[in-house]
Amino acid sequence: MKILRNRIACAALAILAAAPAAVFAQGYPNRPIRYIVPFPPGGATDTLARAIGQKLSESMGQPVVIDNRPGAGGNIGMEAAVRSPADGYTIVNVATATAAINPTLYRNLSFDAGRDLVPVSFIAYVPNILVVNPAIPANTLGELIGYLKANPGKVNFASPGSGNSSHLAGEMLKQRTGVEITHVPYKGDAPAFADLIGGQVQMMFAIAVTAVPHIKAGRLKGIAIAGLQRTPTMPDLPTMAEAGLPGFDAGAWFGISAPAGTPREVVAKLNAEINKALLSQEVKDRLTPLAAAPLTMTPDQFATLVKDEREKWGKLVRDSGARVD
Repeated sequence: MKILRNRIACAALAILAAAPAAVFAQGYPNRPIRYIVPFPPGGATDTLARAIGQKLSESMGQPVVIDNRPGAGGNIGMEAAVRSPADGYTIVNVATATAAINPTLYRNLSFDAGRDLVPVSFIAYVPNILVVNPAIPANTLGELIGYLKANPGKVNFASPGSGNSSHLAGEMLKQRTGVEITHVPYKGDAPAFADLIGGQVQMMFAIAVTAVPHIKAGRLKGIAIAGLQRTPTMPDLPTMAEAGLPGFDAGAWFGISAPAGTPREVVAKLNAEINKALLSQEVKDRLTPLAAAPLTMTPDQFATLVKDEREKWGKLVRDSGARVD
């Protein structure tokens, strides 16, 4: 009987402990939600956030205010989210770079994204495309690898900065094939594309939304999709796996997290509303020009993905030797 009484007492305490969160979730939200985007307005990340934010405002009956906090590879925005109250009124856009690459790339981060943020929902996957300057005598991945092996150390590959998925895709290609190519980091996509088109560098793994217009205009040649499936914007372009490198996946993904400690009921409600938004035709229409593939996940599924991606990209960062102090 004593054991039974103890169990009943414990159960009652658990119910009382859960009650405030449950009551809070029932009235949530009752004021505007801040949606931190750790990158400048106008880019792919910002476009995704605004598409989701608009639908959340409609479905949740409160404004979702986009708060762009660019700088330090996304770490300024991430830190702002980590330092915010865990009350469901701050969410943050996370991505391959900020959640999976930066924790290993940056030596002196003041926060741990895996510990200080709770995954809420996956949003979309956007592939990188391997592109080359038209002067490179290769039209397929096999031909390109053959050319690189015949010209070791003579080909440079661009990226919009050290440590992002574009850079690490090049490192992945080096590891998988043994080719010798030299990384040239730029401060953003625009100068990288300018030199790639001009011939100062010869190849690049570029995010699909920025690469496709140059391919269609004939300024660059598309070699393969650095993802696990073809993109509707370039349906005839094979994946790296189809072209001969099974399992080669170096795309960028985007999702939403919240400060650690945000009530589970609130996380579940946000997840349900975000997934509903992703299934709406309005959001699909806004993601299509970005070559972004929306995908719904539970918070636990997204947490598993983030953990796996952090291990995958962390190893590549360590192997590449890329570090930022």
